[in-house]
Amino acid sequence: MVGDSILWGRRASGVGSGAGPVDGVWDPRDLLALARQRAVTLRAQGLMAGRLVAVPERPAAELILMQRALLLCRAALLPIREGIGAEDLSWLLAVTGAEWLWRTGGSDGGHLMATGHDAARPSLGVAWPSPLALVVETSGSSGTPRAVMLAARNLLDSADLVNRRLGLVPGDVWLCCLPLRHIGGLAIPYRCGLAGATLVVHEAFQADRVAEDLARRRVSHLSLVPPMLAKLLDLDRAPPPSLRVVLVGGQSLSAPLARRGLERGWPLYLSYGMTETASQVACSDRLAAPIQPGAVGKPLSGLQIDCPRCPEQPQVLRVRGPQVMAGYANPHRIPGDGLEDGWLRTSDLACLDPDGQLRVLGRADEVLVAGGVKVHPARVESVLASAPRVGEVAVLGVPDSIWGQRLVAAYTGDSEARELDAWCRAHLAGAERPRAFIRLPELPTLGSGKRDRGRLRELGAAFGEGMIGPRMNANERK
Repeated sequence: MVGDSILWGRRASGVGSGAGPVDGVWDPRDLLALARQRAVTLRAQGLMAGRLVAVPERPAAELILMQRALLLCRAALLPIREGIGAEDLSWLLAVTGAEWLWRTGGSDGGHLMATGHDAARPSLGVAWPSPLALVVETSGSSGTPRAVMLAARNLLDSADLVNRRLGLVPGDVWLCCLPLRHIGGLAIPYRCGLAGATLVVHEAFQADRVAEDLARRRVSHLSLVPPMLAKLLDLDRAPPPSLRVVLVGGQSLSAPLARRGLERGWPLYLSYGMTETASQVACSDRLAAPIQPGAVGKPLSGLQIDCPRCPEQPQVLRVRGPQVMAGYANPHRIPGDGLEDGWLRTSDLACLDPDGQLRVLGRADEVLVAGGVKVHPARVESVLASAPRVGEVAVLGVPDSIWGQRLVAAYTGDSEARELDAWCRAHLAGAERPRAFIRLPELPTLGSGKRDRGRLRELGAAFGEGMIGPRMNANERK
């Protein structure tokens, strides 16, 4: 595995112009040169190794520069989401013990402001095997907000393994249009820095702008969540010859959407991971055809996987290895919270295929019980997604005084609710059949691009307890 100190110098030892990003494009040498300058500024303002600096996610260029400069200082980055309220910011700074807040502006680019916290006190005597490098706000399976602490070794080993799996080399170009406050976006600059590849950053996803830059910038690698892929495919453009990898993660990729992409020649790879594992746990080879529901590829080397062999009943997945987090954040920044002897217990149900492919079959905390029968929403979603004229699908459970829970399906596409109900009667067991259908122009998403399950549950609950059978298009409800 790679060492902590070589991330930003490997294969990018030359000195660039120092001009910074041009229209969102970071040359690896220029970024390294500017980061060194910023590191000098930060040290002059009092930053010490081991400290944590909160940095706003916008502008993206500033966050990326700080990300690299802080690693050079052996300090850590805490991205602050845009629009965060004062109360939430106060909580985040307190729970992480962040000592500094970065304010952009001025002749030297910005200045550090003390928060009043002092988490990294030497008197604690905590020995970290690798410096803390990144703290990322996330949500647990209960939806309770918390933050994940990632050491330099977590990030560098993850970047090294992903680069090997996806063939990222000097001269390649990775376009990042994922939010930089989440690990999916934050991991990309680390990968490019390690490989000496060029980084192209978009502040927000706009399908037409992404499509334009794919060809104009000779992009080789692109990361998306499924709704972004769908919007790109809606433009009906072929991928440019330079594009070798389209990494799709964040949620399951439906067979119809995968088929659309493959028929147009898009080089699709599936990814499964989480903030707690510094992004990836598993990654597929380039898809030749839509794969079986839940399949996400082989685990990255070095990761220990604890789950049954398929077709046994899936169990909660546990992982251990150098990519696994140092722990959940706490005010004194002590590692280990959330780990059991180094093992991370995820919230996902999984099994391993005989060929070593990992199959993730839904979240343990989303297993539904309808009429005393356990139902995995991910299986129902995969069946519904194969129905004619159906796009994206999300299946959720809402309380029911008779059945305990009833299933509600939210979907996009042209299929009428009654048609979809008939399809379900022919292809699903009774307990697996949704009792109501909500057709939407698009499924609600979070800032990360993942589905907003909370909002979907609100929509499902609005359909009234005891209602059996298909409902009208949600837009037609009065």
